[in-house]
Parts: sequence; C-alpha cells; structure tokens
Amino acid sequence: MNKKLVSILLGTAMVATMLAGCGSKTKETEAPATEAATEAATEAAAEDAETEAPAEDAAEDTAAGEYTKADGEIVYWSMWDAGSNQANAIDEIIAEYEEKSGNTVTVEYKGRDINTMIAASLDAGEKIDLYEDDFQRLSQQFGDYALDLSDMAAAAGYDSKSNKALTSAVTGWAGKLACLPYQPYGSGIFYNKAIFEEVQVEEPTTWDEFLDVCQKIKDAGYTPLTLDDAYINLNLGYHLARYVGQDGVKEIVNNGDFAENEAVLKMAQDMQTLVDNGYLSEYAPAAYPSGENEVGYEETAMVVNATWVPAEIKGNTDCEFEWGMFSYPAVEGGVDGTEAMMVGAQGISVNKDSANAQAAFELAMEIVTGEGDAALSLASDAIPADPNNSEWPEMIKNCKPAFDAATKSYEWDCGLDDNQDMTTVITEWGTKLFTGEVDAQGFVDGLEAAGK
Repeated sequence: MNKKLVSILLGTAMVATMLAGCGSKTKETEAPATEAATEAATEAAAEDAETEAPAEDAAEDTAAGEYTKADGEIVYWSMWDAGSNQANAIDEIIAEYEEKSGNTVTVEYKGRDINTMIAASLDAGEKIDLYEDDFQRLSQQFGDYALDLSDMAAAAGYDSKSNKALTSAVTGWAGKLACLPYQPYGSGIFYNKAIFEEVQVEEPTTWDEFLDVCQKIKDAGYTPLTLDDAYINLNLGYHLARYVGQDGVKEIVNNGDFAENEAVLKMAQDMQTLVDNGYLSEYAPAAYPSGENEVGYEETAMVVNATWVPAEIKGNTDCEFEWGMFSYPAVEGGVDGTEAMMVGAQGISVNKDSANAQAAFELAMEIVTGEGDAALSLASDAIPADPNNSEWPEMIKNCKPAFDAATKSYEWDCGLDDNQDMTTVITEWGTKLFTGEVDAQGFVDGLEAAGK
C-alpha cells in the first residue's frame, strides 16, 4: 500500500509518542532512534561501505540499479492470500525484480495464519529468506529470528523512504530494525456517507454526540452500528483507552484491576447503552465478516475498524457508496481524545540465517518503497508506507483528515491484549455484554473473578 501515515505517524510528536498491531505456492510470478542517532547510523554505514563491508557495498550497488546475485532461489513467505489484491500486486513487483536482478523468487502465500507457522518452521531449519506478519509481532514475538537490517537500510537510504514513527516503534520493541514496515493502517469509525447526508448529521467528536447520531440514524430506519466477533476487544479496548489511556489499559489487564478501576465499569455501561438503546445490530457480535457486511448492504451505517475495511467490505458486497471515517469519540473526563488513534502496519523480516540476506533485503525494498509501494497501495486501497508516495487511494481518501490530525498512537486493541492470558477471557465476557447476556456489572464481575 502506498507509504504514508503522513501526519499522525510522520509528525515529530507522534514519532516521540509511538514506541511501545496455507496459500498456494507460485514461482517467478506469483504483513527509537533519535534523528541524531539515525544520522550517525547513516554516516557510520557510509564509512563502513567505503572500507570493506560487503553487505553495505551490495546495498550501494542496488541504489545504483544493480542487484546482489542470490545463491539459488529466494524463498518468500507472504501473509496475504493467493489471488488477493495485495498478492497480485506483489506478484508484479516480484516479476519486475526477477527481470532486473536475474534472481528467481518463490513466493508462498500463507494467509493470515502465517503467525502460527513462522517460529516452528524457522526452528526446523526450513529455507525461508524473508517472511511477513504484523510488524509488532515480528518485532516482539519473532524478533529473535530476524536479521538486524539497520546497516543495510542505512546504506540503501531507507530512512528517507520510510515512516520514522513506524521504524522507531520496531527498534523500540526489538532493539534493532527487525522488519521493514509496510501497508500501514489507521483506525476509527467508518461510515456510509450517503446515510449521514440523508439523516443530516455531522461527524461526532464526543461520546454524547455519537449517541445523538446513533439515535437519528435509528429513527431514519437504519441500524446505527455493527460489530464482528473478530473485533470485540478492539471496541472494548478503544473505549477503555479513551478513559484511562493505553498505559492505563495495560495496567488494568496486567494487574487484574477490573473491579478496582471504575473506568472499566464506565466503559461497560457505555457499551450496554448501545445494546439497550438498539444502536447495535441485533446480530452483534456477528461471525466475521457478516457484521461488517451489513454496512456494505446499506443496512447499517457504521463500524469500528481500520483503513482496510472499505476495500474488504467492497470485495464482499460489491458496494459502491462513498466512505467516511472519524476518530473514535472522546468520553467525558477521559485521558485521551480524538488525537489518539490505533495505528500500525504489516512488516517484512529477513531470516537471520538466510544465505541470501542481502538479496532478500533488496526484494523487500522493492515492495515497501518507491513505485512498488505506490502500486501496492493503489491496488489494495491502502495507505502507502513510503512518505514520498503522497497519493491516497480514492476509496479511503476521506480517512486522511482524521489520520493526519492524530498525534498519539495506540497499539492493536489499544493495550487490551497486553496480557495474553486474559485476551480470550475478555472476548468471552465482551460477547456476553454485547449480546445482553450480562449487564455492565456482570461483565466487570466476570473479568474480576477470572483475573484473580
């Protein structure tokens, strides 16, 4: 997807804030450094390149249009599904790379379950030169398997082609440049602009304004909001983070302070309001993706999700309406407001044991920067990763104002998944809350008991 995260992620304020979210096999065609430190790393790499560092020499040759000759084929595991827009665009990038470099690439599209395969496959010594997944997971969970790409990146001038907030997050989590972030995303509440225009409502910025919009949409005969079972924790986490901030959310889930922190009950009461007032779809939480598809069929107006959802819903429903997006609303007395947004990216790592590490890095650069990134962004209706690619796809162009206005970032699910032992428990009790099986107090009591 085209490289950008132009304001929320590119801004200096955000860079400082964001530290720390089995396909087929095809061949030949066929997810905190300071400025001074970055400059120092670039200068050091340049000095090394002038002496006798082969990796840097190869990277400089690449910048001049030359490529490292691989020892045999380059094996690339992708997180996308074969035949998807991302896979089709990557196939074209690989074909051009093969023609220019003379190397052969075998890409295996593993799909979103790739995260269940990476560690075991690398531990078994399977030949994998580069692989993809969520950039935070690559940095934290799989960081030990990844080659530090810092020197190669410095020699290739990657700093001027990357989003510094994202790369700073990677180095903050992993202690090294464990992956090259790409396909960045922003998040918030996505809606059918035609319904908002028909009902004559504006984008809300506070929770009270949001409830007023929901009521007017309901009065007009539409369901205001939908929810899929895959995003229960996203909805809960976003709302709780508005009350206590992401760090506060992490403290709650790690300390088991569900009953002790009154913000948990406030959050649950707000969610119960959606249920009691009929603002939430009667099918929620629906089996993914049937909930979000309600928006595509123009039955429901809004869904909490990320910038990939318009293209996803269009692919499922063939909808043609114009999309709008606004930042998740602020709550009264909350720590964070609409300036804070859950953002993230996918990433590409190079196996530290790869015999073709330099060639694999050069292929990754073809995907995450320049023309490759621009083409991938437009093909998949996603945000570009290279800040030099300023064009946003038509489908998500209305997401840009909220994205650009954000100055503070959240991780995936806004910190609610920080304690993995509680993640599925929270989903379980969230399901009960959204279906009306328990009320807000019952939700809190359930989590408190489980957390102790």
